[in-house]
Amino acid sequence: MRPEGYMVWVDGDPAAQGSKRLVRLKNGRSVMLENSKRVKPWRTAVAEAAREWKVQPYVGDVMLHVRVRFVRPQKHYRKDGTITPGAPARPGYADCDKLARAICDALAGIAYANDRQVAAIALEREWSPEGMGSGAIIRIVPCPPKGGWAYEHP
Repeated sequence: MRPEGYMVWVDGDPAAQGSKRLVRLKNGRSVMLENSKRVKPWRTAVAEAAREWKVQPYVGDVMLHVRVRFVRPQKHYRKDGTITPGAPARPGYADCDKLARAICDALAGIAYANDRQVAAIALEREWSPEGMGSGAIIRIVPCPPKGGWAYEHP
């Protein structure tokens, strides 16, 4: 029996799936490659974590609740360990939509057959708690069976 949802912790350096570049091969074919070298390792980490947490694919639509965590830079701290007044409240390293795109693509074939099944996403960037590394907490739950606004339902 499948649980009502899955909670997955991903250890790693979150990366946004952004722009692609067109590369022409010697045989005349063209391929699209990611501009960021960090995206592939991040997507691999997300996929491996989902497999490790034994996520099974959903048939219908799903919702993702995601918290992407980044380690706060040392320059945000004073010598006494307190946070400087000018330090940002949340990280601004990557666009939420591009972070979501990388996660959705990484979970395709694991949590769902195709990322078109993702009907709703709530994604938040935050600083990791002290002593924890970067990564993400991903909650995957089925959408309400009768439709409607997904977040109105428990």
